[in-house]
Amino acid sequence: MELLDILRERGVECSVIVPRDIGDGSLIGELTSRGISVERLSYTWWTTKGSVLWKRVGRTLLNIVKSIAIARQIRRWQCDIVYTNTATICVGALAAKFLNLPHVWHIHEFGYEDHGLIFDLGEKLSQRLMDLCSSVCVVNSESVAQKYQRYITPTKMRVVYQSVNVIHHGASELKILFKSPHAGIRCVIVGALQEGKGQADAIRAVHWLSQAGIESELIIVGDGDEHYRDFLHKLVRETKLKKHVRLIGFKEDPFPFMQAADVVLMCSRNEAFGRVTVEALKLGKPVIGARSGGTTELIYDGFNGYMYTPGDYTDLAEKIRFLYKNTRLLKKLGVNGRRWATKRFTRDLYGKSILNILRQIDNRKDYRNSSTGSLIV
Repeated sequence: MELLDILRERGVECSVIVPRDIGDGSLIGELTSRGISVERLSYTWWTTKGSVLWKRVGRTLLNIVKSIAIARQIRRWQCDIVYTNTATICVGALAAKFLNLPHVWHIHEFGYEDHGLIFDLGEKLSQRLMDLCSSVCVVNSESVAQKYQRYITPTKMRVVYQSVNVIHHGASELKILFKSPHAGIRCVIVGALQEGKGQADAIRAVHWLSQAGIESELIIVGDGDEHYRDFLHKLVRETKLKKHVRLIGFKEDPFPFMQAADVVLMCSRNEAFGRVTVEALKLGKPVIGARSGGTTELIYDGFNGYMYTPGDYTDLAEKIRFLYKNTRLLKKLGVNGRRWATKRFTRDLYGKSILNILRQIDNRKDYRNSSTGSLIV
């Protein structure tokens, strides 16, 4: 929605294809409320967390057939560019190839490293096809670019950092979020409950702090894998941290919890970009993050936070303790992070970057005299 809003503000006419089985939830409501043309069509991912060969071949053949119907819809809309907004879907690229239209592939994920996904056709062949079927491949970090440029022509790659918006809440809304708002150091971690997100690191770090005599509190925001959630609850019980650690589930608006914390933790071991990290920085909170993936492009030691070795909870705990003992530095890091992130991750920069890419690949329109075009996502 953020991308669509930014493009429409700049005179781009957008239409959207979504899966037929998507519910009448917030996405459809947001699209229709904006007057955006939406069509539900049947197609599936070309990535999986693991399945037998015949299923992968079947999905591939099905997507080839389904892309024909998608191509017909694109032709009816008379679109100039096809824009695929995830690496997990291939039908838009195939439809663009059938119609001989420019195609943009916007990649927001590593795939296997962050979500455990593998391509039905294998990594090498799939990325070769992404290269063949795309005019440009946009990626959301240098780390993601390094992975995909093994098989995608490097000159086709464009690194574009996303726009990130935050909501600031009043102080009265934040008082009761932590049990001990004035004691010790307050930490929060936001993200899906998955092993790779590293919530266990955060819990073990709080246990280490407790044994070191440092009062701390951790709120874990998010939901996800049921088995991993049970494991985290068991870990809290075994370390006797019920008074110090709370798992509160998914929250539509996690900003109050970040805003009420002293430090935001980003323990993901393979974060493609790190939207939560940028949100925390924009809220004026220092971030302690795992030294991996896109997180390394967002956190600078001693400037807006600190990095720790992924999986090394003692290293994480030491960084938390350091900030606990240096409150002036903690506040300075927060100020630095807010100023830096506010300038760096804006709608204006994001919009200009994407629109420039669209203009460069749509050779059939003269954009010197007109700022309008037609785009399908």
